[in-house]
Order: sequence, then structure tokens, then C-alpha cells
Amino acid sequence: MEPTTGKPVPRVTAMHIRTLLDSSAVHPVLYISYGEDSEAELDVWGGGLVDQADIVLTRAAAVELFGEEPDDESVATSLPKVQQAVDQLVSTRDE
Repeated sequence: MEPTTGKPVPRVTAMHIRTLLDSSAVHPVLYISYGEDSEAELDVWGGGLVDQADIVLTRAAAVELFGEEPDDESVATSLPKVQQAVDQLVSTRDE
């Protein structure tokens, strides 16, 4: 699903996934952070500290999708699934 908004959609990178898997936060999540100008960015933080509606991926789901210590190929193969979730969340927020 492509976003219907004219706003830029943040791109998920391997660095986002590695940061999520390596995070020392309590219940880390990859989430969409919306700035004051409504520009969206991806960040990793503790799940209890962010709006649940903005969460793209939990660490537990990332481990299930990528494994505990994924190689670069595994991450690259699954990035489109995570990107699809980001696209959908941004589209839903703008409706």
C-alpha cells in the first residue's frame, strides 16, 4: 500500500533494525516520530514511552522476523515488510 499523503515517508534501513535489536530500552520498539512540522522519522525507544498507534515493530516481532543476530541478507530480505507497515501507518494517520 503506497501512502496517499504528499508528506515524505521515512525509509526503514538496516540500521533501524540493528538499533532495535541492540536497544537496552525496556520493551524497545521501532516507532514513527512526528515532528512539529509533521515530518515523520523513525526512532527506537521504550514501548511504554511512545504512542501505541505509532509503533511499527516491537523487538519481539523483530527477533521473530529477523532472528537474534541476523546477517545483512536476512535484514535486506525482510525490510520491505517493515517498510510496508511504515507506509500504512503514515497513510492511516493522514486520513
